[in-house]
Amino acid sequence: MAYAKVRDDFLACTSGGMPARMPVFSLSWEFHQLQAGVTERQARLDVAKTVACQVEAVRKYDEDWAIIFPDDYIEFEPLGLPMRDDEGHPTMPTAYLPFERETLRRFRIPDAKQEMRLPIHLEMLRRLKDQLGDSVLVMGRIAAPFSTLGLIYGIEELMVGMITDPGLVNDNLKFFVDHQIAFGQAQLDAGADLLWLGDCCASSKFCSLDYCCRFAFDDAAEVAAALSGSGGLLIYHACENVLPYLAKEAQLPVHAVNVGEGCCLTEVRQALDSPMCLMGNLDPMLLRDGSLAEVAEATERMIRESRPGGRYIFNTGEGVMCNSSPANVAAMLDTVKRLARSPAP
Repeated sequence: MAYAKVRDDFLACTSGGMPARMPVFSLSWEFHQLQAGVTERQARLDVAKTVACQVEAVRKYDEDWAIIFPDDYIEFEPLGLPMRDDEGHPTMPTAYLPFERETLRRFRIPDAKQEMRLPIHLEMLRRLKDQLGDSVLVMGRIAAPFSTLGLIYGIEELMVGMITDPGLVNDNLKFFVDHQIAFGQAQLDAGADLLWLGDCCASSKFCSLDYCCRFAFDDAAEVAAALSGSGGLLIYHACENVLPYLAKEAQLPVHAVNVGEGCCLTEVRQALDSPMCLMGNLDPMLLRDGSLAEVAEATERMIRESRPGGRYIFNTGEGVMCNSSPANVAAMLDTVKRLARSPAP
């Protein structure tokens, strides 16, 4: 079962100390929801079912965090985005907002205690913390400012806007630094220990490194510094596996960087020459399509290669797909726990 010193061990891993045992994580909330019969709409709106799902997942799989992450749009709906509300699909905009200065002029930071789904999200975090206490890290989420613009204006508008109207991009980024700090702080106040700082638009899949340095990393750093200064634990994730990008991410004031699949984490560590704690990298496709033996072997190899020297925590590179094999997910976590809860080599 999860344990009371998990925060201390997380901080030990991220600071180069020796944890009593390495925390065990995976990005499995969608998988847990399907296993519990929780629909996407219920995950957005039903506090009792969503919290019960995550509590049961901690008890069944013995992970060291519990995640409230229904979708990417909780804090942006109050800005005027028209959203669909399907029972079986994550909520998404039916249209993006126009990338115009007038749109930005209308923006204001919403009241997280009152507006739309924001208080529901905070209540989920509050109840999860009440039920699990300090035996796990309760995780909330925010989008980094750069990726926020992709979410509300669309990725194509963001990419074109950096060339055609960089001033408007920068002015939006300034607003969303304050916006995301406010929402992150509200989650910390509600009981979240840990915030997932998602920034997938600031990656080699979408943007040159030059543009990421010009538009993305400084604002992500400002958000992370403010929230870690309030006592929050921050994990940055852009699903990145390209070394020059990871080298820049490793300079951010976060506790850990979650690395995407498709690279060797040991080689990344050696190439970065950075004290940043690295997480992630296990390919979730393996959990869907691999055999039990393949899952266990890949997991064991990653732990044995990455754990020596510290500043490492196990995690998947991206989300565990909801149609993954339960036996494979259990094999991954059982292998991690067997190795992570033994003395470090």
